[in-house]
Amino acid sequence: MSTLYLCGVGNAEGIRLAIRVNEAEQRWDQILLLDDNPELLGQRKLGLDVVGPFDHLRRANPGTDAVVNLVTRTTEGRAKARARVLEFGVPFASLVAPGLDLFGVELSQEVTLYPQVYVGAEATIARSAVALVGAMVGHGVALGEGAIVAPKAVINARVKVGARAYIGSNASILPDLTIGEGATVAANSVVVDDVPAGATAIGVPASVLTTAARAIDMRPGTREEPK
Repeated sequence: MSTLYLCGVGNAEGIRLAIRVNEAEQRWDQILLLDDNPELLGQRKLGLDVVGPFDHLRRANPGTDAVVNLVTRTTEGRAKARARVLEFGVPFASLVAPGLDLFGVELSQEVTLYPQVYVGAEATIARSAVALVGAMVGHGVALGEGAIVAPKAVINARVKVGARAYIGSNASILPDLTIGEGATVAANSVVVDDVPAGATAIGVPASVLTTAARAIDMRPGTREEPK
Protein backbone atom coordinates (compact mmCIF):
# COMPACT_ATOMS: atom_id res chain seq x y z
CA MET A 1 0.00 0.00 0.00
CA SER A 2 1.40 3.40 -1.01
CA THR A 3 1.01 6.37 1.31
CA LEU A 4 1.35 10.12 0.83
CA TYR A 5 2.36 11.93 4.00
CA LEU A 6 1.45 15.60 4.28
CA CYS A 7 3.65 17.55 6.71
CA GLY A 8 2.16 20.69 8.26
CA VAL A 9 -1.59 20.41 8.69
CA GLY A 10 -2.27 24.12 9.26
CA ASN A 11 -2.48 24.44 5.48
CA ALA A 12 -5.99 23.24 4.68
CA GLU A 13 -5.68 24.34 1.05
CA GLY A 14 -2.63 22.10 0.68
CA ILE A 15 -4.57 19.15 2.10
CA ARG A 16 -7.42 19.78 -0.33
CA LEU A 17 -4.95 20.04 -3.22
CA ALA A 18 -3.43 16.66 -2.34
CA ILE A 19 -6.88 15.07 -2.20
CA ARG A 20 -7.86 16.51 -5.59
CA VAL A 21 -4.59 15.46 -7.20
CA ASN A 22 -4.99 11.92 -5.92
CA GLU A 23 -8.60 11.77 -7.09
CA ALA A 24 -7.45 12.72 -10.59
CA GLU A 25 -4.28 10.60 -10.77
CA GLN A 26 -4.72 7.75 -8.24
CA ARG A 27 -1.08 7.96 -7.17
CA TRP A 28 -1.47 6.81 -3.55
CA ASP A 29 -3.67 4.35 -1.68
CA GLN A 30 -3.98 6.61 1.35
CA ILE A 31 -3.06 10.09 2.58
CA LEU A 32 -1.96 10.69 6.18
CA LEU A 33 -1.32 13.96 7.98
CA LEU A 34 1.71 14.73 10.16
CA ASP A 35 2.38 17.68 12.44
CA ASP A 36 4.85 18.30 15.25
CA ASN A 37 2.17 20.05 17.34
CA PRO A 38 1.02 17.35 19.82
CA GLU A 39 -2.34 19.11 20.29
CA LEU A 40 -3.26 18.18 16.71
CA LEU A 41 -2.72 14.44 17.15
CA GLY A 42 -5.93 12.52 16.53
CA GLN A 43 -7.72 15.38 14.81
CA ARG A 44 -9.25 15.08 11.36
CA LYS A 45 -8.74 17.58 8.58
CA LEU A 46 -10.95 17.34 5.50
CA GLY A 47 -11.64 13.71 6.40
CA LEU A 48 -7.98 12.76 6.90
CA ASP A 49 -6.33 11.74 10.17
CA VAL A 50 -3.44 13.49 11.91
CA VAL A 51 -1.52 10.34 12.86
CA GLY A 52 1.59 11.79 14.49
CA PRO A 53 4.60 14.12 14.32
CA PHE A 54 7.15 14.22 11.51
CA ASP A 55 8.97 11.37 13.29
CA HIS A 56 6.15 9.11 12.09
CA LEU A 57 8.01 9.07 8.76
CA ARG A 58 10.31 6.44 10.28
CA ARG A 59 7.50 3.99 9.51
CA ALA A 60 7.32 4.99 5.84
CA ASN A 61 8.55 2.81 2.99
CA PRO A 62 10.83 4.93 0.77
CA GLY A 63 10.17 2.53 -2.09
CA THR A 64 6.42 3.14 -2.23
CA ASP A 65 5.61 6.20 -0.12
CA ALA A 66 6.10 9.92 -0.65
CA VAL A 67 5.91 13.15 1.34
CA VAL A 68 4.86 16.73 0.67
CA ASN A 69 5.96 19.70 2.76
CA LEU A 70 2.88 21.90 3.15
CA VAL A 71 4.59 24.59 5.27
CA THR A 72 4.24 27.92 3.45
CA ARG A 73 3.82 30.59 6.13
CA THR A 74 7.47 31.67 5.70
CA THR A 75 10.28 30.46 3.49
CA GLU A 76 12.47 30.00 6.58
CA GLY A 77 9.87 27.77 8.20
CA ARG A 78 9.45 25.87 4.95
CA ALA A 79 13.20 25.24 4.70
CA LYS A 80 13.38 24.04 8.30
CA ALA A 81 10.45 21.66 7.79
CA ARG A 82 12.07 20.31 4.64
CA ALA A 83 15.34 19.69 6.48
CA ARG A 84 13.44 17.71 9.12
CA VAL A 85 11.74 15.58 6.50
CA LEU A 86 15.01 14.87 4.69
CA GLU A 87 16.27 13.03 7.77
CA PHE A 88 13.89 10.15 7.04
CA GLY A 89 14.84 9.43 3.44
CA VAL A 90 11.29 9.49 2.08
CA PRO A 91 11.09 10.96 -1.44
CA PHE A 92 9.28 14.25 -1.95
CA ALA A 93 6.34 14.42 -4.35
CA SER A 94 5.11 17.30 -6.47
CA LEU A 95 1.51 18.47 -6.23
CA VAL A 96 0.17 20.24 -9.31
CA ALA A 97 -3.49 21.19 -9.47
CA PRO A 98 -5.35 19.31 -12.20
CA GLY A 99 -5.99 21.30 -15.35
CA LEU A 100 -3.12 23.79 -15.19
CA ASP A 101 -1.59 24.57 -18.58
CA LEU A 102 2.12 23.86 -18.17
CA PHE A 103 3.11 23.53 -21.82
CA GLY A 104 6.57 25.02 -22.29
CA VAL A 105 7.22 25.22 -18.52
CA GLU A 106 10.27 23.60 -16.90
CA LEU A 107 9.28 22.03 -13.58
CA SER A 108 11.71 20.54 -11.10
CA GLN A 109 10.75 17.78 -8.72
CA GLU A 110 9.01 18.64 -5.46
CA VAL A 111 7.05 21.70 -6.61
CA THR A 112 3.56 22.68 -5.48
CA LEU A 113 1.19 24.57 -7.77
CA TYR A 114 -2.28 25.36 -6.44
CA PRO A 115 -5.55 25.84 -8.36
CA GLN A 116 -5.92 28.88 -10.61
CA VAL A 117 -2.16 29.40 -10.83
CA TYR A 118 -0.92 30.69 -14.18
CA VAL A 119 2.61 29.83 -15.29
CA GLY A 120 3.82 31.37 -18.54
CA ALA A 121 5.79 29.67 -21.29
CA GLU A 122 9.53 29.22 -20.72
CA ALA A 123 9.18 29.79 -16.98
CA THR A 124 11.28 27.58 -14.74
CA ILE A 125 10.12 26.42 -11.30
CA ALA A 126 12.90 25.16 -9.03
CA ARG A 127 12.77 22.46 -6.36
CA SER A 128 10.49 23.07 -3.36
CA ALA A 129 9.01 26.25 -4.87
CA VAL A 130 5.33 27.00 -4.27
CA ALA A 131 2.76 29.11 -6.12
CA LEU A 132 -0.40 29.50 -4.06
CA VAL A 133 -3.99 29.96 -5.24
CA GLY A 134 -4.38 32.44 -8.08
CA ALA A 135 -0.71 33.43 -8.34
CA MET A 136 0.64 34.48 -11.74
CA VAL A 137 4.17 33.53 -12.79
CA GLY A 138 4.88 35.23 -16.08
CA HIS A 139 6.64 33.89 -19.15
CA GLY A 140 10.36 33.43 -18.79
CA VAL A 141 10.28 33.82 -15.00
CA ALA A 142 12.86 31.85 -12.99
CA LEU A 143 11.37 30.91 -9.62
CA GLY A 144 14.15 29.87 -7.24
CA GLU A 145 14.45 26.92 -4.91
CA GLY A 146 12.10 27.12 -1.94
CA ALA A 147 10.54 30.40 -3.10
CA ILE A 148 6.90 31.07 -2.18
CA VAL A 149 4.45 33.07 -4.30
CA ALA A 150 1.42 33.98 -2.18
CA PRO A 151 -2.19 34.14 -3.46
CA LYS A 152 -2.91 36.56 -6.32
CA ALA A 153 0.69 37.79 -6.55
CA VAL A 154 1.77 38.75 -10.07
CA ILE A 155 5.34 38.17 -11.24
CA ASN A 156 5.70 39.67 -14.69
CA ALA A 157 7.86 38.48 -17.56
CA ARG A 158 11.47 37.36 -17.15
CA VAL A 159 11.75 38.20 -13.46
CA LYS A 160 14.38 36.23 -11.54
CA VAL A 161 13.22 35.23 -8.08
CA GLY A 162 16.01 33.99 -5.83
CA ALA A 163 16.00 30.95 -3.57
CA ARG A 164 13.79 31.27 -0.48
CA ALA A 165 12.34 34.60 -1.58
CA TYR A 166 8.76 35.34 -0.50
CA ILE A 167 6.33 37.23 -2.74
CA GLY A 168 3.34 38.45 -0.71
CA SER A 169 -0.34 38.33 -1.58
CA ASN A 170 -1.47 40.71 -4.36
CA ALA A 171 2.06 42.01 -4.88
CA SER A 172 3.14 42.92 -8.40
CA ILE A 173 6.68 42.76 -9.78
CA LEU A 174 7.46 44.56 -13.03
CA PRO A 175 9.24 42.70 -15.87
CA ASP A 176 12.95 41.95 -16.04
CA LEU A 177 13.69 42.59 -12.36
CA THR A 178 15.66 40.45 -9.90
CA ILE A 179 14.37 39.53 -6.44
CA GLY A 180 17.38 38.41 -4.44
CA GLU A 181 17.83 35.27 -2.40
CA GLY A 182 15.87 35.36 0.85
CA ALA A 183 14.20 38.67 -0.04
CA THR A 184 10.62 39.54 0.88
CA VAL A 185 8.06 41.45 -1.16
CA ALA A 186 5.30 42.64 1.15
CA ALA A 187 1.63 42.08 0.36
CA ASN A 188 0.04 44.60 -2.06
CA SER A 189 3.41 46.11 -2.99
CA VAL A 190 4.42 47.15 -6.51
CA VAL A 191 8.09 46.44 -7.18
CA VAL A 192 9.73 48.66 -9.80
CA ASP A 193 13.42 48.05 -9.00
CA ASP A 194 15.61 45.07 -8.13
CA VAL A 195 15.40 43.84 -4.53
CA PRO A 196 18.75 42.79 -3.01
CA ALA A 197 19.22 39.49 -1.24
CA GLY A 198 17.73 39.49 2.25
CA ALA A 199 15.97 42.84 1.80
CA THR A 200 12.27 43.71 2.03
CA ALA A 201 10.31 45.66 -0.58
CA ILE A 202 7.16 47.35 0.69
CA GLY A 203 4.74 49.96 -0.64
CA VAL A 204 3.44 51.42 -3.92
CA PRO A 205 5.86 51.93 -5.51
CA ALA A 206 7.92 49.72 -3.24
CA SER A 207 10.70 51.07 -1.08
CA VAL A 208 13.54 48.66 -0.42
CA LEU A 209 14.68 48.14 3.16
CA THR A 210 18.08 46.55 3.58
CA THR A 211 18.73 44.10 6.39
CA ALA A 212 20.39 46.84 8.44
CA ALA A 213 17.49 49.22 7.91
CA ARG A 214 14.98 46.56 8.90
CA ALA A 215 16.84 45.95 12.15
CA ILE A 216 16.34 49.62 13.06
CA ASP A 217 12.86 50.21 11.63
CA MET A 218 11.26 47.15 13.18
CA ARG A 219 12.19 47.88 16.80
CA PRO A 220 9.05 48.01 18.99
CA GLY A 221 7.95 51.55 19.69
CA THR A 222 9.63 53.23 16.72
CA ARG A 223 7.60 55.30 14.31
CA GLU A 224 8.68 53.04 11.47
CA GLU A 225 7.33 49.84 13.02
CA PRO A 226 5.22 47.94 10.47
CA LYS A 227 1.52 47.58 11.21
